[in-house]
Amino acid sequence: MRVETRAEVVATLERAKGELQAMARTVESKIGMVARAFEGLAGHTDTLLNLAAAIVGCVENERVSSILPKVQTLGAAARVFIGERLEATTGILETVTAEVKLLRQLSRVAGDQEAIALEIKALSVLTNIEVARLGAVGAGFQYLASELSNFSKSVTEDTKELASHTDGRRVVIEEIRRVLSAELPRLREELARIEVDLGNALAVVDSSLTQLSSTPAQFRTCVEDIAQQIAGVVAAIQAHDITRQQIEHVQEAFALIAASMRNPENPENGAVPELPRAYAGLTIQIYQLRTIKETVANWASQIGTCMSGILRVSASDVVGIGPVVLEQERNVSSQLVQIEMLERESQAYSVRIQRTLGGLSNLMQLVSEHLQRSKSVRDRLRLLAFNSIIEASHLGTQADAILAISKSIKGISAAWGQITEQSGHAMQEILNLVKQTNQVMEAFSDASNERLRDAQVETRGALDNLRTAAEFAAGQARQMKAATEKMQAQIAGVGKTGDLLDACFGCGDAVLVEVEGLRRQLETDYPDVKERYDPDEVERLFSASYTTEMERDVLRLALRGTPLPVGQPTFAGNSVELF
Repeated sequence: MRVETRAEVVATLERAKGELQAMARTVESKIGMVARAFEGLAGHTDTLLNLAAAIVGCVENERVSSILPKVQTLGAAARVFIGERLEATTGILETVTAEVKLLRQLSRVAGDQEAIALEIKALSVLTNIEVARLGAVGAGFQYLASELSNFSKSVTEDTKELASHTDGRRVVIEEIRRVLSAELPRLREELARIEVDLGNALAVVDSSLTQLSSTPAQFRTCVEDIAQQIAGVVAAIQAHDITRQQIEHVQEAFALIAASMRNPENPENGAVPELPRAYAGLTIQIYQLRTIKETVANWASQIGTCMSGILRVSASDVVGIGPVVLEQERNVSSQLVQIEMLERESQAYSVRIQRTLGGLSNLMQLVSEHLQRSKSVRDRLRLLAFNSIIEASHLGTQADAILAISKSIKGISAAWGQITEQSGHAMQEILNLVKQTNQVMEAFSDASNERLRDAQVETRGALDNLRTAAEFAAGQARQMKAATEKMQAQIAGVGKTGDLLDACFGCGDAVLVEVEGLRRQLETDYPDVKERYDPDEVERLFSASYTTEMERDVLRLALRGTPLPVGQPTFAGNSVELF
């Protein structure tokens, strides 16, 4: 096409105007559909944000956030509880071992008493023989024979009682020692297991609580980004009215240039005055069309980014945290059950130990009574030996046998004194054992369990709160999953929105090519055409109907020949209207 053929130039401009009009009509319907779709998506994002915020608020609740310290307190209380039981059991084992030694001593005492009882019985028989031999002279020693006989019977009975109780007690104590020796390693293993299990449970609860708090927050951040993108798309598309006006102004400019070409001011040959203005007008419209193209490209990019982000949004992680936390709550609860079972076992064990060690008090009572009787026997033997020696001395040589018997009684009295002293030592050792046992058994008292029970109650309450929070999070997460699926389904319904907008504005590209070709032809036919127009006049002519500051900026860039700046995606639409 030659520029001199004005009819062809006018036809090209009118065709371009018509194509822009057709494009504008198509774009209007598509833009409305896209705007409605993204407005719906904005509603879904608000729903998601509210759901995620509810979960975060639930997790940040003080009752839920306190679960970890309370479980840690429970773990510490359980370790103290078991440690005290271990220490107490070790102390009891030491007490039992000491009692075994004491019982052996008492067995020896019983053996010594039995030997003395036999000796006294033999002396009683000898005394009766001597009394019979002496006749009337020895009648005074009949009392000695009777006392020795009574002593023999009394000591024998006392010895049998002590031996019987000692032997029975030794059997029981040996069994206790056997059980405790086997029990201590098991208790230590139980303590080690509970410490490991509680440590693992604490670590998992900590991880679960972190996931419970961080995942919804991360999800919310992701959705907030998408919400911002959706808001940008909605704002840009809602601002399409400005772009529409920009397209209309390009059409008006084409009509104005075409009109000037039909009715030239000076029809002389060569470059006529309307040609420089037409050239400047074409340059301005090329810049405006490029700006429109860049704006639409930004929209398409923004829409594409937003759609990709929505398709990537998944509530699967959020949906999964509720069951995970519930599982950990069950794990911690199972540890509570284990601790409670151990506590009940310990209490039953304590009752058994107390009942068994109660025999130590009975032994103490028996030895105490035996000690009193032993002292009485010792004193009576001493007195009996003293009186017998004096009486036998009065009779002279005929009572030598009685004197020998009396001296034997004196020796028995001394031996019995040693046994009494041994019984006294045994009594003191028993008192010490009872004292030690009472101190050790404090670890098994109800008061010693109070801290553990308080920790159990607090942890159980905290676990109830955790369970409630996890169930709430699970319910909210299911709603979030449904909302994300709706968003993704709606995006699938919208289709390739960016491509759709590109296709709608495709005619603009064709018009831009035609107009750029027309301008190049003018430059070829009239090399000085771009130097012969008045910029101020051109600006007044073409900017009269402009309604945005952006159009004026683009016009000035075109008149100065400055390249358009590189466009950036915007979240706020086009420039504001001037009026």
